[in-house]
Amino acid sequence: MHVSSASFAYPRLDGATRAYLAARLGERVVPGALILSTCLRIEIAVPGDKEALQRVLGEAFGPDDPTAYLSSAQIRTDQNAITHLYRVAAGLESPFVGEREILSQFRQSVIKAGDGLEEGLFQKLLEGAVAIGRQVREEVLAESPHASMAAVAAQAVGAAERVAVIGGGSMATAVAHALLALPAPPEIVIAARQPDKVSVSGMEIWSIERLEEILASFPAAVSVTSAGRLLVSPDRLATIIERRLRPLLLVDLAMPPDFRSPDLPGLIYYDVDRVAAMAVRQIPSEEADAFVAAAAAGAYRRVVDHPELGPLIGEMMRTADEVVEAAVERFAGRLASPQDRDVLGQTAHTVARRLLSGPVNYLKRPDRHPAAAEVAVAMFDLE
Repeated sequence: MHVSSASFAYPRLDGATRAYLAARLGERVVPGALILSTCLRIEIAVPGDKEALQRVLGEAFGPDDPTAYLSSAQIRTDQNAITHLYRVAAGLESPFVGEREILSQFRQSVIKAGDGLEEGLFQKLLEGAVAIGRQVREEVLAESPHASMAAVAAQAVGAAERVAVIGGGSMATAVAHALLALPAPPEIVIAARQPDKVSVSGMEIWSIERLEEILASFPAAVSVTSAGRLLVSPDRLATIIERRLRPLLLVDLAMPPDFRSPDLPGLIYYDVDRVAAMAVRQIPSEEADAFVAAAAAGAYRRVVDHPELGPLIGEMMRTADEVVEAAVERFAGRLASPQDRDVLGQTAHTVARRLLSGPVNYLKRPDRHPAAAEVAVAMFDLE
């Protein structure tokens, strides 16, 4: 099996280009592919070669010539693709090393792909990236309350006495929590399309229908919806700003953006790229880099070995099951009841699986002996 990926990401691609691609992508799901779309990146990965990736890009972005998208993407294949996906999930490709939000977004993308992902190696690769992303944060990287885009946005507006968070999703909630974590938190209002589904203590929840009231009166706002379109037209925004008595600080983390900023003296507008540039990148963690690289290499090794080891391990399991069933059947006549037979069968199968776990795990190791597969075939008398 091959793995191929296309990355459209900050800072290689500017915000306008990413916004165009994000708008074309929308909420589209392509069966069999991972599609991760965040404020700073779009990642598309498939279990296949570059031709398979090109077909998926065409489905994801629409009927245009898919080669147009390849020209603006960073294309990776096989081990490079797997390593990159693991690094993205671990937050090692983010402005902040170990950024927290990206892991949740990656995991949600795997869940969203859902039934479109075939049970097998590709799904296990993605689930492995999530597991390693969680592990590297817990065991390698030092926890930092500032290691997120939400925290940077909160720091940008936190001096205001009143801040509106526009949006009701996970990123909006992260911004709200980051505001609450400031030394002197402002008064916070969340404006959402479904305010009854937002539950964050310590702040008011408004309907997004009051958006113009927010833009007209609040000193600061952070917008992070998934609307995929402008919330207010540029002309209407200009009219609202011109009527204000003091400037509005507006941080727009949405992709595509929620607003298009007119050049007005009464508006201080930060788009997502400006927020990313404000992030003071931590010193890269060599330990985290090595940890994730080793995990990705092991995952790739399992992909390469699968044509040989997959059938071998499957045959070992089937042989063990046949031996267990034959033994249980032989002793079944000595048991007092049919329920006893079930207990005996479950026990025997558990013991067999436990005994095989060592050899199977060794076969999966990238540093196993080159002749390990041949030895397993001889030991278990397999064809």
